[in-house]
Amino acid sequence: MELTEANVSCAEVPSFEQNVSVGWVQCEFDMDWSSRGKNMGASWIVKDEKGKVLEHSRRAFSEVKSVGEEKLQLWLWVMENMKSLRKKNVRFVSTFGDLIEAIEKLTLWPALQYEAGAIKRELQAFEAWELRIGSWTTIRCASFIAQSVRNLGLTQFYVAAGHPKWLDQFYASDRSASGD
Repeated sequence: MELTEANVSCAEVPSFEQNVSVGWVQCEFDMDWSSRGKNMGASWIVKDEKGKVLEHSRRAFSEVKSVGEEKLQLWLWVMENMKSLRKKNVRFVSTFGDLIEAIEKLTLWPALQYEAGAIKRELQAFEAWELRIGSWTTIRCASFIAQSVRNLGLTQFYVAAGHPKWLDQFYASDRSASGD
């Protein structure tokens, strides 16, 4: 099977382009890290071509020594989960512009050579992929879930269908569009 590397887009994902093509999913992810406690909350949300949330997940990481280590652990965890869920064509959206740019043009970010190489190796497992830099508005629900680890002490790892019910107000349009 031939692997397709989609273009890396270093532009912010405009709101009218948040949906993906049929057969693709969009994976939005974020983290919340504290250097004091060296722990981090992480989450991802997967949406279909209509923007409906298919699954989401939360995880706590401990003894994370730096933001760079945290970002790499998050990327690897997200890609591992997408492979486990058999997602083949994935648009990855995060606010980590430095890593996304390093994957596209390593010469601009030589200090991120190790991280960019590790991420690129994992991306080869997908049939097709895109990397996008998202605004906080684009990934805010993933951010809220990640913050729940440190702010609310919700450290239990899980993967669940749909979106968390406590974020209903952000997904009201999904329910009305699907007739729920």
